[in-house]
Parts: sequence; C-alpha cells; structure tokens
Amino acid sequence: MNLSMQTKSAKLQTVPPKMISLNSENIPKTDLAASRRLRVLAVTPELPHPLRPNTMAPAARQIESMEKAGADMSVLEITGLPRLKYLQSIPKQRALQSSVELVHAHFGYCGWLARSQFRNPVIVSFMGSDLLGTPDVSGRLSRFSRMMVRANRVLARWVDAVIVKSPEMAEIVAPVPAHVVPNGVDLDKFQPQPMEAARRKLGWSDDCHYVLFPGNPDNPRKGYALAEKVIELAKPGLSTRVELVALRKVDPDLVPVYMNACNAMLMVSLLEGSPNVVKEAMACDLPIVSVPVGDVEILLADVSGTVVCPRDANALAAALVEFLVNPPKVGGRDALRQRGLDIDSVANRIMNIYHEVLNGKSNPS
Repeated sequence: MNLSMQTKSAKLQTVPPKMISLNSENIPKTDLAASRRLRVLAVTPELPHPLRPNTMAPAARQIESMEKAGADMSVLEITGLPRLKYLQSIPKQRALQSSVELVHAHFGYCGWLARSQFRNPVIVSFMGSDLLGTPDVSGRLSRFSRMMVRANRVLARWVDAVIVKSPEMAEIVAPVPAHVVPNGVDLDKFQPQPMEAARRKLGWSDDCHYVLFPGNPDNPRKGYALAEKVIELAKPGLSTRVELVALRKVDPDLVPVYMNACNAMLMVSLLEGSPNVVKEAMACDLPIVSVPVGDVEILLADVSGTVVCPRDANALAAALVEFLVNPPKVGGRDALRQRGLDIDSVANRIMNIYHEVLNGKSNPS
C-alpha cells in the first residue's frame, strides 16, 4: 500500500499493570479468517507522502496490516491549521463514525478527538512523547509538555482500552491497565540487501563508513550533538573516513535502502517509547550501538551484533569502532520473529484487543 493515505469515508483501497510479553509464544491466537470483518475508524496525525515524509509511517503500515488481519479501516487524518485542526476535524469524525463499530486513535491529541463522542468505543495508542513528554537539549520537559502528559493520563481513564509501546509508558498510565504492543515491522519491506547495491542506489561512496543517525538533527530529543561527538572520538580508531547520515525527510520506501547502505546505526535519543527505527534496523540485520532508552534494552537483549552502552561518548565510540573495524554477524531479524514483532503478529494482537473491547472486556490478559 502506498503510505500516502488521504482522509476518506471508504475503507483503505490498497490495503504495575499487566503487560503483553514480547515473546511470540504468549500472543493469543484468533481465527481471524473465520471472523466477520470489523469496521474501524483510525484517527491519526497526517500520514506520510513521498513528497511529505514524516514519522507516522509505522502507523500507516499498521493500518494497512489491520486491513489484512480482518478489519475494514476508514481513516481520518488530522490536517489543517495547527491550532484549529482538531476542532475542524470534529464534523469529519461525526460523519465517519456512524459507519464503524469502534474508533482507534493514534497519538494522544487524536485520542481526545476520538473521545469527544460516546457513540463508539475508543482505543487510544499512545506513541511516545504524548506520555513521556518532549525534552529539550538538556533533557528537561517544558511546562506545556508536562501539562500534556498529565492530560493524557486523564484521557487513559476515559477510553475503552489503552495501547502503549513500552513497559515504561504502561507505568505512567497506571493504575489504568495498558496493553504493551510495540509497532511491528514489515519483514518484506525491511530485509537485508547487498550494501554495494544500496549505496549505488543512493550514489554513496564505497570507500567510507556510513553511520545512520535515526532522526532529525533539529529535534533536541534525538541527541544529535552527542552523536557528532561520538563520531569525532571514533575517527582516530579508523583507517577509513566515517560519515554520520541523518534519517531526515527520507521517503519511507527508501528507509530500508539507507539502512542497508550503512555500516551501523547510532541511537542516542534522550527519550523514546519503543523506537520503530531500532526494530527496522534489526530487520535489516544492521549493527546497532545504542544508549538505554525506551525499550531498547529489551529489544536488543542477547541479540548478536548489537550493544547497549551508557550515555557516554567514549563508551559509544569504542563500541562503534569495534563494529566498523570488525563487522559482526547480526541476529536482529531472527530476534524479531522469535518475539512476535513482525507486522502480522502485531496486527493479530491488536485485532484481539478490538474483539475484547467490542465484547466488553478491555483489560490486558
């Protein structure tokens, strides 16, 4: 499915609280093929377009996967003037909700819009910053960010089910029970490819170590200054030049190409939920050097070719040099399959949550 999704009333044309374990053996199984198709309205921020890449590509892929899993998805993208677009979307939501059985909101602001009505049950997926806040370069949260976190904790009590991306986020909404369901990865789109071919596609040199920085350098939360320092400290230990490549305004279809063209990924964010880019890099068997942020330590536990270091530039640089000088065999893709983090397994979990809500059982089991 093209990740450009326009707001429409028809279905997509292309189709401590208790927590869900990352172990695939604990995923409840449902005979989805034999079930009737559910009618669901997805309320989301603006989804990506080739000319307008943004961070909502995982949500777009999840919506597509829910169609495959047995749901007829209508999509309401929140677009318009920044201060007015949610109010402007209320009539659109009312027009769409009469033809669906439940509403699934992606992100806290969208959850408030979804809960402005009580005709349909509401599920909200908190994405990360809506519960964890948005830090500045020093790691401090603004007053507005803290206020929004408190507001979204209230929202969690007013909806029919809560989905979060990490155990840390589940603790924030406690005592409201939350389903811990990280976004899944499309293993067909994200898979290992020959590095030489990926570099030719991007016009990159063969005589360089490329290190992927997974985010926008202008976003203080991503920690670009630390990443730059790590690269400078790594240079003396390398005989080949090294370049930091930011994953900024990249067409979602090109992200796997960037990952396969790089020698390693460096994750130094100050705050994350369950970073999709880490799971996508795992699916491409890209070596990963990361700080302990979000659920990264869980994702990378016992995964060969990956390492989690303290937030210390020297330690990160040493680990990066080791991977660049001695490229490791990476076991990320196998780990994703074993933990049920492929996109189809995650769609199965979410479909179970849909059925539980419609059957009046919304607590995680």
